[in-house]
Amino acid sequence: MKKIIQFVVLFCVCLGNAWAQDAFVVRNIQIEGLERTSQAAVESYLPIHRGQTMTPEKSGAILRSLYKTGFFEHISLSNSGNTLIIHVVERPTIGQLKVTGNNIIPTDKLTQVMKSMDVAEGRVYNKQALDKITQGLLNQYYMMSRYNARVDTSVTSMSRNRVSIKITISEGVSAKIRRISIIGNHAFSESTLLKQIEITKSGLFTFITQSDRYSDEKMEQSVEKLRNYYLDHGYLRVNIKSSQAQITPDRKAVYVTIVVDEGEPYTVSGYDVTGKLIVPRSRYNDIITIKPGDTFSRQKIIDTEKAISKLLGEQAYMFATVSVKPEVNDSAHTVHIVFEVKPGKRTYVRHVTFSDNTRTNDVVLRREVEQMEAAPSSTSKLDESKHRLSLLPFIKDTEMSVKPVPGKDDQVDVNYKVKEDNSAQATFKVGYAQLYGIILGAGLNQKNFLGTGNTLGINVQRSKYEQIFTIDFTDPYYTLDGISRTYTLSVQRVNPKGVANLDNSYTSNEFDAGVIYGIPVGQQQGVYSKIIAGAIYQDTLVSLVPGNVSNQVNTFVTRNGRHFQEADLRVGLSRDSRDKAIFPTSGSIQTLFGDAFLPVTRNSVSFYTVFYHGKWYFPLNDQFIFTSRLNMGYGNGFHGLDTYPFFRNFFAGGFESVHGYQGYTLGPRDSRGFAYGGNMLVDGSLGFIFPNYLSDSLRTSAFFDIGNVYLSDNNRNYGCTSKTGKTGITTTTCSKNSGPLRTSVGVEADWMTPMGPLALSLAKPINIRPGDLQESFQFSLGANF
Repeated sequence: MKKIIQFVVLFCVCLGNAWAQDAFVVRNIQIEGLERTSQAAVESYLPIHRGQTMTPEKSGAILRSLYKTGFFEHISLSNSGNTLIIHVVERPTIGQLKVTGNNIIPTDKLTQVMKSMDVAEGRVYNKQALDKITQGLLNQYYMMSRYNARVDTSVTSMSRNRVSIKITISEGVSAKIRRISIIGNHAFSESTLLKQIEITKSGLFTFITQSDRYSDEKMEQSVEKLRNYYLDHGYLRVNIKSSQAQITPDRKAVYVTIVVDEGEPYTVSGYDVTGKLIVPRSRYNDIITIKPGDTFSRQKIIDTEKAISKLLGEQAYMFATVSVKPEVNDSAHTVHIVFEVKPGKRTYVRHVTFSDNTRTNDVVLRREVEQMEAAPSSTSKLDESKHRLSLLPFIKDTEMSVKPVPGKDDQVDVNYKVKEDNSAQATFKVGYAQLYGIILGAGLNQKNFLGTGNTLGINVQRSKYEQIFTIDFTDPYYTLDGISRTYTLSVQRVNPKGVANLDNSYTSNEFDAGVIYGIPVGQQQGVYSKIIAGAIYQDTLVSLVPGNVSNQVNTFVTRNGRHFQEADLRVGLSRDSRDKAIFPTSGSIQTLFGDAFLPVTRNSVSFYTVFYHGKWYFPLNDQFIFTSRLNMGYGNGFHGLDTYPFFRNFFAGGFESVHGYQGYTLGPRDSRGFAYGGNMLVDGSLGFIFPNYLSDSLRTSAFFDIGNVYLSDNNRNYGCTSKTGKTGITTTTCSKNSGPLRTSVGVEADWMTPMGPLALSLAKPINIRPGDLQESFQFSLGANF
């Protein structure tokens, strides 16, 4: 109706201004009332030119053409002899445009949108465009649940036919869902159904999740999830009759009502697979989990459809189609499901390419790809290749695309788009850990040296506990079969005196040089196993601190000397099934190492160590992950514990051990009451990773830790504590064991910062024993976690 009225008004205006006189030949055109627009510009829009005859019919065309430009508010026609006179009143221009009150929508983005609609300073004022912007802004705020937002516009006149436009915005507050009611449900409780949908009523954590902010999009998603939940539980004829949102008069709260017609539950009477099967029918029966008598489930049908497509994809039928045709018996409430298979043509891979790898050579990526060119395509090999690329330490993410070759119906091209991680050329670290104090480090670290995929590390690190210089070079493909080789060289000085509560009666200087090989074995899809084998020469010199030597250190040095030269023969096994190396969400990583230290000189000692580390990730859904960790270590001398070096002891407490206790302070103590460590270690953790909604570079978790270290010789005195009496005499009491396993609970945040990983934890020790040193808040910057 509004458009009809506008048309009638325009028609009347045109009729009133139309030519009502006799026709004449136009010899000249005169335009009156122009201020900004040139006469030549106006004439370019005219449907009549000099020398043409002016008729009543052309007058309407002139008016329509000029009004269409949007330059003029009023137009009329007249003549003086053979001169056509056009009288115009120009629309004002925008001399000033001001927007106030907006915080959520940035001014620069708002200005850009208005400019695209010709609402900007210097442009011709158009009320319709301004009204569209006003309504668009309100719609935008409504989408953000701000239903009490207001947008007011004021237009005032200025000199020289200009106007000033002021847009005043009141963004209001987000309307929160106060109540959600589901009507018509009988099979499931309202609380069960509310857990399935996107929206929730306001609660303790909704200020973070913002799930209590209503929007039409969220409502549609919630209705769809509710429908799918019923379909997955047998209710084939479920009908969501209505979903309504009622806004309170103050427009600050929303009441949601969803009406459901559940219908009756359906069961599966059977299934059949038809079409060109390609593989034996028994293969289909093996992957189809739907059985007669099962409750109908939409999700199971989708999973079966995907499984059949994957089965055919393994046979190179990448474009096979699987159609599901349910045969519904409404009287018996049963469904017979027919899977119709159309395999299409067998496909071959023409090219495998890579994109966005600006620093990594193609050959480095290609050696991780199991799908060969010119070979039949395999969905499992393509997916496995993507997984292998994602596990590279210099690749953050990988996307795979498969496209048919133009003009070929049996060939495809595969592209892997990689997102490379920063591989620093040179680093300088300033970190801090409560255990080591200030940590200074510098070096050259390249996880992708010159784009070859090799790893080169030259590092110097200094703290009050240790000074270390290392050079490592790893070639992950020393052989074409994937055997890796690592050269390592390090010089280290350890001074336990720099750490409070550790045995500080000695210092040690150590030189290491060796080579280690990694041999892949037993590779399965998504699981990478490797045997580690190598030899490392170690030269260690222990220096005692005069007048400060504990009985344990003094006894060992007296029996075995201070200078030790051994060959560390190392063998181990690693297994990695994580989905990615940085912040994994599923899978596990496990390592088991055995080291035999054999004397190179007569005065050296011989001993061995065994160490196991495992960490598992179990995704509960797309946001929550359950984790667990286990560390176990054991060491001993080949001739008894007397030949096992004290400086090879295991320690417990602190990060990656038992939070809430000072680092390295659990377990046995020496004769002076300082932490001495032990030759047996066990510690573990159960964790729960939960979303933080702040950054993808931040991971938050809650944990329960348990662990301790022990000495296997129960005849030794350890676990000593010192006490000074009123007389000033200090007495030392030593126990026969380390006591029970210590436990703690707490929360941790791990953040990948530009300066390196930052770990923060807040923990509460549970079973504290006399002499235990607590440290509830712990953090580390620039150190591994």
